[in-house]
Amino acid sequence: MKNIIPGILLLFIVQIILCVGGTAVFQKEANPFAVITVFSLFTWWCFRVLQGAGQPSTAAGGSDRLPWICALVGMLGLFTAYEETRKIWVKYADIGKNSDVLPQLKGQADLFFTGQFPYQPIQTIDYHPFPVYMPLHWMPIQISNLAQIDVRWSGLLLLLLAVGIAGYWLQKTHPAAPAKYTVPAMLLFALPIWGFIWLDKMMYSLNLETIVAAWYILLAAGLATKNHVIITIGLIGAVLSRYTLIFWLPLFAVLLWLYAPKKYSYRIWGSLAAAVLALFVVPFWMKDPSIIGKIVDYYTGCSEGSWLRPDQYTFLDGLSLNQHLRIWLPGTPEENIGYSHYPQIALQLAMVGLGLYYYRKKWSERLDIYTFSLLALSIMPILFYTFSPMLFKYYMLMPLCVSAVLCWKTIAVAKQNAG
Repeated sequence: MKNIIPGILLLFIVQIILCVGGTAVFQKEANPFAVITVFSLFTWWCFRVLQGAGQPSTAAGGSDRLPWICALVGMLGLFTAYEETRKIWVKYADIGKNSDVLPQLKGQADLFFTGQFPYQPIQTIDYHPFPVYMPLHWMPIQISNLAQIDVRWSGLLLLLLAVGIAGYWLQKTHPAAPAKYTVPAMLLFALPIWGFIWLDKMMYSLNLETIVAAWYILLAAGLATKNHVIITIGLIGAVLSRYTLIFWLPLFAVLLWLYAPKKYSYRIWGSLAAAVLALFVVPFWMKDPSIIGKIVDYYTGCSEGSWLRPDQYTFLDGLSLNQHLRIWLPGTPEENIGYSHYPQIALQLAMVGLGLYYYRKKWSERLDIYTFSLLALSIMPILFYTFSPMLFKYYMLMPLCVSAVLCWKTIAVAKQNAG
């Protein structure tokens, strides 16, 4: 088992390479299969370590300063990307030149924080798109507005904070894990950012996926540490920033209800419901109930356009399986467009059903629900994206950051139980 760690680290690095620059390794038609294979192997190997090693001792061990050291090392690791990031921001200073994502997010934030309704066509873009983004994706932009800095820094600042919180609690809840492994392992959180800097600078400049990744790091770290407060914060941020958790949520909800005290279900889902009401339903949806339909219509139009006219930003970047599915499904792309979501839905529902079945039948005595849910979180979003009719390369930052949390926990558990 001790020799499995180098393999897991290698798979983590290969994940980054294939997600950001995979078409330099494989042809664009083959790379999606390579991505799925590597993420599946990574999750499976982590599963083997975590379910075979048992749960780490929570007895006192190590220094009280170690959690702070882990937090600091993780944040410093990200800070090493500061200068290269600054250069990229300068090189691609026009945030609307190559993509409408940043102008839409900034437009929503500007509207809201000047007292206007944020869910309306964005006038700063020529064709006035209707914004589809959730509040906790665009609200953090106000950090940059207040500091009068590039809007993209707000995402990196939030990511920096999330890594610090994750590092502190990961080490605090694994006190007997050897510091000579856990402290350097905090540098893993910087590798996805460096992957984009090295392999695709322009794509790195086009997004605020760092905000989404920050929320998912908190969710993953909460699961890795069984910290219900951090889980709740991560869930709120994840749900109110992107729709990717739609299938993972039922899996976790059922496991939490069946295997944890009911008070945790009441607290977590009650807090999530309150946050959705306070941050979306009451201030926005109740003022204009039509916004959900407009969001769905705009997203559907974009996904149909991608299905019918693939380009290098969606299907042809070597990440999406839809370059094959549009041909494999019955009929021409114009005829089978109505079925484009079916493979994604079928696969995700199958993973929920099989996950619940096998956990209850085989794994419940060897693996706690939080670790199992973290493992599910490491594979379900990447499959959600791979089968999604809308996929951009920068979406990969989030699953790579979840992999960093899982990789850290696997190293900590393996080395603690080995030593």
